[in-house]
Amino acid sequence: MEHPRTPRRAAGAALAVSAVLALSACGGAEGSGSAAEADPNAEAAARLNQAQLVQYGDAAVVPEHSEMGTYSRLVSTRQTERLRESATFDKPECMDVVNEWGRLPEVRDAPASLATFARGRDTISHTLLRVPASAAEEALSAQVPADCGTYEATLDDGTTASYRLTELDVEEIADGSRAFAVETDVDGETVWMYGLLYRNGDHLGATSVLGPNAEDDYRDLLVGFTRKAVEREDEITA
Repeated sequence: MEHPRTPRRAAGAALAVSAVLALSACGGAEGSGSAAEADPNAEAAARLNQAQLVQYGDAAVVPEHSEMGTYSRLVSTRQTERLRESATFDKPECMDVVNEWGRLPEVRDAPASLATFARGRDTISHTLLRVPASAAEEALSAQVPADCGTYEATLDDGTTASYRLTELDVEEIADGSRAFAVETDVDGETVWMYGLLYRNGDHLGATSVLGPNAEDDYRDLLVGFTRKAVEREDEITA
């Protein structure tokens, strides 16, 4: 099985999307185990981790690129935030256009499990958090600013990335959901990120699919994976 790749040019995609996509820009979750041991949410996060899928079709979980603990303390969360803050956006209001939920205090303090899956050149990430229902509803209610259909970012090394954001019309999942696609051009290469955020009782979940979309199946992959993830959650957390 091919592990998720972490090229510098893929970092551009992580700038605009959910913090779970930090794995497209960093080396994974090395060292997260010791941090989780001292984390007050370690036990709750471990229970969430048990509710994660380990396989979906040809996509298999990659343990060394997965982690658990308080959401704000995850290696991937911190690395994505540093990367995003090091970039300059032509439309600053679009910086957190699809991952605004990750800045909610209830989310940042929540126990979380991040599972990463590899499918050839594609990377699937699934984050599962336990949050108050009110926070989950607030996360889903965020509106995309009207002028954020297209925007650009410049990284600190001078690399530029252009984004095209489209909200997806998909059938509702669990107790409410929203989905989107971001097409990113970085150094002449196109990277796609399909994302879906959903509420399932007192859980907030986020699925993302990142890569070249060579098989033109990310929409179906995103929805199918998420439905199976919800079934697993219901089975384990009921």
